[in-house]
Amino acid sequence: MRWFIYIQYFIMLVVFAFVALRGREITIFNDPNFMRAIWMTVLVALVVAVINLIVGNYVGYYLANMTGHRLTFFDVCLQLPLIVPLIVVAAGLDIWFIRLDLVETFFGVVLIQLLPTLPYSIRIARNAYTALDSDITQYVQLMGGTRKILVVDIYLPLMRRANETMLLFAVVISISQYAITSMIGGGIIQTIALILFPYFSSSQLQLVAAAALCTIGMTYGILLIFRWMYIGVIKLVRMIDG
Repeated sequence: MRWFIYIQYFIMLVVFAFVALRGREITIFNDPNFMRAIWMTVLVALVVAVINLIVGNYVGYYLANMTGHRLTFFDVCLQLPLIVPLIVVAAGLDIWFIRLDLVETFFGVVLIQLLPTLPYSIRIARNAYTALDSDITQYVQLMGGTRKILVVDIYLPLMRRANETMLLFAVVISISQYAITSMIGGGIIQTIALILFPYFSSSQLQLVAAAALCTIGMTYGILLIFRWMYIGVIKLVRMIDG
């Protein structure tokens, strides 16, 4: 089944690449802000993904070990950003961002993009930690293991798939955000969504294929780098510890 999905993705990429190459003169590639927007998009997506991974794991682990009315309260809080329309929440936060001088800044765009991404990451991490044995910490302590061993040798390998899922969610949502990015970025912080949006009204199939290739390429590029660094960090820490 997994190979069938891989083959479908490969065929899709080949078709998109063929269609994009058929349009040899796509106006978007002549835009001087296009490459700058790609680098800005990657930078914003990376920062958003790192914050999602750190906060998602910490809060998810805490919620996985929580019971009672407090858990219900936090569940409702996590659902609110997903139920309330995002543009309404962003419009309300825009006033506070103006007061804090975060409008038209890189940090402001990163903060506003945490709104649609962080609830997903926390829920994914919480479900992953809940699926693990709740007595893992006690087992490691009984065998004389430290907290460092618990994190590096136990949780990091077991949480790899969940962390990759959180990364994909954060990157894809970050790249595709147009309304809240333009609202807080004010056109100063230009991402690829802001550059591509005006071109979609032209109904050029080549342009849509090129945009899809850019989005898929950036997402999978970041994922491959993350996998390489994730495994490398685990091996490096183990090698240092001997």
